[in-house]
Amino acid sequence: MNSEKLNHVLKLIQDEKSKEARNIFNEILPEETVEYLMVLGNLEQKFQNWSKALNAYSKILQIDPENFEADNRIKMIQSILNFWNPEMFNP
Repeated sequence: MNSEKLNHVLKLIQDEKSKEARNIFNEILPEETVEYLMVLGNLEQKFQNWSKALNAYSKILQIDPENFEADNRIKMIQSILNFWNPEMFNP
């Protein structure tokens, strides 16, 4: 059941219906699975909650160190953050 809801949330995110996706996602019981964490990361990324997205993707890499998508998404977010404010990381 959760798998179906997670797939539905992903589809809503892709269709730019992020608020609806968030509402449905909030009904899903949290899991420490790659599938759940990937949807969580994608949703947080959509709302520009960078730290929450990074946390979700980092947890995926703890479960599955070879996860290419999570690794790429972490690099992309780090690039965005470095572009926005490089001085924040180099005081």
